[in-house]
Amino acid sequence: MSAIKFSHITSAYNEYLDSLYSYALNLGFDEQTAMDAIHDVFYKVCIHHSSLNEIVSFKSYLFRALRNRLIDIKRTNKKEIAPITDEDDVVELLPFQLHVTVEDALIKREDAEEIRLKVENVLDRLTDRQREIVYLRYIREYSYEEIAEIMQISVPACRNLISKSITKLKDSPLPLVLFTLIVNGYIR
Repeated sequence: MSAIKFSHITSAYNEYLDSLYSYALNLGFDEQTAMDAIHDVFYKVCIHHSSLNEIVSFKSYLFRALRNRLIDIKRTNKKEIAPITDEDDVVELLPFQLHVTVEDALIKREDAEEIRLKVENVLDRLTDRQREIVYLRYIREYSYEEIAEIMQISVPACRNLISKSITKLKDSPLPLVLFTLIVNGYIR
């Protein structure tokens, strides 16, 4: 990748802001903290832009940097002194939440509530990491390599986690096709 220019950084900010913001909100952060963390990431990119030439996927880099910044914020807010030693510590710091909404224009209010509860019940069966990986793969449509980079796991571990997540979803009382259509169309 050639040198990252400020115009590319501005374009990346405009292109990825909404996705980064949504990701931070789904990780359980409030709107202000999400925006502050995103701005911290882009500030770092601006300051260190010349050292970022080796980045293969700038989008994956931004999501990983945001995730790491949010971990730092969460750890600081909890006043934890001990460093994060493994992925389980990270999972406790960043519980990934998906909130489902269904528009009344498409389905009657009673039916919408019943479907929303069923989808949330299915999502509750997944672990935080599984919800996060389902979001990244099926909502944001990232490649396995991008997800592995964002979540800081190997590509085989990423494939395995997605497989386990899908298996859990298949075992749910809600048909997988209906679940996917609802989630893809109505995630906030």
